[in-house]
Amino acid sequence: MAIRIILDFDVENPEEVIKAHKGQLIGILSDVVMSKDSKKKKVNKLVAEEILTVIGTELPIELAKEMVRARISMKIIENIVMTED
Repeated sequence: MAIRIILDFDVENPEEVIKAHKGQLIGILSDVVMSKDSKKKKVNKLVAEEILTVIGTELPIELAKEMVRARISMKIIENIVMTED
């Protein structure tokens, strides 16, 4: 029996993120006239990809330290609606 962990996030400051990482993101976000929603979508996707990269790298190492062998599946699902619990 598997267990699923769901992490939902919504970047609330995409403009600041773009400014802070302008050199790194300039190729991806080169269109200055992008709408606020488009910027937010792009930043959300970039953050999601980075989270998966970190989890994919670090989690197997940490699990191995605890002698845990596990299959891990990760994916990005876009355009969800956030609800407050």
